Amino acid sequence: MLDPGVTHGLAAEIPGLVFAYRFREGAAERLDNFEAARALHEPGTWLWLHFSLSEQGARDFIAQASIPERARALLLSDDDHLRLEPIAGGVAGVFADFLRDMDGETRGIGRLRFALTDTLVISGRWSALGGISRTLKVLDEGARFPHAVALLEAIVDHFADATASVAEDLADQLDAIEDRVLEERTSDERRSLGPVRRTAVRLHRQLASLRVLFRRWGGPAGGELPSRLGEAAARLAQRLDSLDLEIVSLQDRAKLLQDEIAAKIATDTNRHLFALTLATAFILPPTLVVGVFGMNVTDLPFTKGENGFYWALLLTIGACAAVYGLLRMLKIMR
Repeated sequence: MLDPGVTHGLAAEIPGLVFAYRFREGAAERLDNFEAARALHEPGTWLWLHFSLSEQGARDFIAQASIPERARALLLSDDDHLRLEPIAGGVAGVFADFLRDMDGETRGIGRLRFALTDTLVISGRWSALGGISRTLKVLDEGARFPHAVALLEAIVDHFADATASVAEDLADQLDAIEDRVLEERTSDERRSLGPVRRTAVRLHRQLASLRVLFRRWGGPAGGELPSRLGEAAARLAQRLDSLDLEIVSLQDRAKLLQDEIAAKIATDTNRHLFALTLATAFILPPTLVVGVFGMNVTDLPFTKGENGFYWALLLTIGACAAVYGLLRMLKIMR
């Protein structure tokens, strides 16, 4: 738990505390700051304290908390690598979660830092997180968590739910892009496809790291963790595996669409260049004829007889016909 000397000085409030819940036989009760400070040593219950790590008071409080040193280090660290490490009587780590703003969850990725034992969960974040907000919602609706591991599993489940929702949205966007590509409307599709690919890549990185962590602790190495943690890790690894496969399939679809768009654009470019080349080939002979008759020299043909203009025009048309015949002979035109 916490150092008695610390809690005595903080009996009025806990600095930087965003919210606190007390759990008794699985039922959650939300506490205000003052109640949370008094409930730190209450027997027969366990607490969840969630902090804003951007506040120095919260960081000072965690630094003095009577939890293993490695747990304090992970909570206060600026390292964003995802982690899950056993500590005395529990586990600590860093997980990914979607950021949240005033309009709801975004596709930005933040970090949830936590340390838990059988009697206390301390978590912290630098920015508001979607998974935490979803967990608070189900708590306020009466969800029960018999132990701290169930709470941690629910938070990760909510991140997985949000990821599945984003994956569904990405799939819909790819469907729309694919329809436009098939309809030969590829002018702006690269700009539409770029954000989809970037989001899929970022999600794959987070899911791949998380599932490696849970696979590790859900397997033989999980013997270092309490049994319920190992069981939860195995379940979460299985769910994240399926989610990651879905994200990877979206990445593959986006890559194939990118290649198809590039091929169609290259084909369109070549067709335009071919048309421009033909136009140039037809224009050059008349230009040569006009240039010859525009020279300011003596003895130009058709200048002294009648109908000179018409003979020059006929010569121009004949030059174009000769170019056309040459292109047909070379099978450049059909």
